[in-house]
Amino acid sequence: MFVRNCWYVAGWDYELPPGKILGKTIADQPLALYRKQDGTVVAVEDRCCHRQAALHLGEIEGDCIRCMYHGLKFDASGRCVEVPGQARVPERAMVRTYPVVERDNWLWVWMGEVDRADAGLIPFSVGPGDPDWDMRPSSMTFNADYRLVLDNLLDFSHLTFVHRKTFGGEDYATSLPRISKLARGFRVERWVRDTPALVFAQHVMTGRYDMLLDYTVQMPCVFVMRFQVYEAGKATEGPSDGKLLLDTWTCQSVVPASAGECTYYFSWGASKATAGQEVGDLLYAGIHKAFLEDKEMIEAQYRNIRRDPDRPVINIAHDAAVNQMRILLERTIAADNAGLAAE
Repeated sequence: MFVRNCWYVAGWDYELPPGKILGKTIADQPLALYRKQDGTVVAVEDRCCHRQAALHLGEIEGDCIRCMYHGLKFDASGRCVEVPGQARVPERAMVRTYPVVERDNWLWVWMGEVDRADAGLIPFSVGPGDPDWDMRPSSMTFNADYRLVLDNLLDFSHLTFVHRKTFGGEDYATSLPRISKLARGFRVERWVRDTPALVFAQHVMTGRYDMLLDYTVQMPCVFVMRFQVYEAGKATEGPSDGKLLLDTWTCQSVVPASAGECTYYFSWGASKATAGQEVGDLLYAGIHKAFLEDKEMIEAQYRNIRRDPDRPVINIAHDAAVNQMRILLERTIAADNAGLAAE
């Protein structure tokens, strides 16, 4: 149920200060991440080759990591370089390592075949370190199949109902988006015109507005959206002809830990040219509350699916991108599995 040959977010850079070992699970694979003395991130399987102890409970020694169960020490390539109590290190004493790229304040780990790791496949995002944007990062855990969160991101009609207290707006459910296919996902563009501000901002934004929601969703589940707010204009097609009031990015990644658990990494922030710190605070509080609404709905949905996994469902007009992404995921997973079987 997981794509292997892709980049997954293993965490925000601030989660891994020098000297710390970070334990993560991605697609049922346990990882231990740490920084070498030059700051470079290393990712190894969180499983000592001796007795399968967890390496994230170990200690960093220079550029190496030592298992604190029986003391085996591994270098950054995963090879064991020391076994306490014996001079010879077994040739097969090693742990798997994973390619890592630190970009846009995210720690990206390639979980598939090492020779296929291409940093050019890392999706575009705007990180909290970008000097032109006031991005606020966070994360939360969902006890649900990651694909249900992916469905949620590809269908914004749910904003009208799930987020009626935070985002609101009837136009999300009544207007259909424009969907275009990408190599590893989809782009969705939706204009909402002459509408009130998002519910959580209506105490400071009391007029009528045009809003652009232009986002991409790429495998395995990276969501990046440009959200812009304009004064309500007269245009009924294409871009708004009103004045741009607010320009924002939100960057999100849903990372499966297991079949029934995933981590949701997210940020939202405005350009410093269009907003100040107060707006950043407002956006952060709004998105965090909204994702708790998603969490409640999706976790309850997952419980129902587990009770009766073969229960048929129906499709509606808003499911177009959802269904296309599911097909793309299934084909990619099948191709990954076929490649592994051939080895």
